[in-house]
Amino acid sequence: MKRSLILLVLAGAASVALAQPPAMPMSHPGSSSSWNSPQAMKRMHRMERWRLHQLTVLLDLTAAQRQQVKSIFRQQRAAMRQNMRAMRRTMRPIRRAMRKAMRQMRGARRSAHTAMMNKLAHVLSAEQMAKFKVLIPPPGLMPRMMHRPMMWKRGWQGPPPAHAPGPPQH
Repeated sequence: MKRSLILLVLAGAASVALAQPPAMPMSHPGSSSSWNSPQAMKRMHRMERWRLHQLTVLLDLTAAQRQQVKSIFRQQRAAMRQNMRAMRRTMRPIRRAMRKAMRQMRGARRSAHTAMMNKLAHVLSAEQMAKFKVLIPPPGLMPRMMHRPMMWKRGWQGPPPAHAPGPPQH
């Protein structure tokens, strides 16, 4: 009983292993940050050859079909490359405008924070102001509070423990 069960499991595993397509080779040339670098182009061509080889094996393509599929892939790659270039050209001014708007927003936020701190300095005592500065994060960290619970890595230490003495007096 055990022997037949083991043989059945092994036969099932063998049939599954034989039905799988060949594994893709994991060797990659040195990584590069540019998609147009020679290494990236070699990697792209190697992956395309591998994809064509897989389709040839799995779909039992004839030599004529293989050439037609290869030309279709080349046409698709050229069309996609053209589309990406056009998209990059249209996105460039948008990205510049966004960067400029973000710089302006950061400046406005800094000036609003400075104005608020000046107004609070007239209302709070020096000791209260020092505590207030310890309790609130500096400008720019508030949006990150929701994404980075460990703000001390960015410089904000958070409120002091209850047993700790107050902030140093300058």
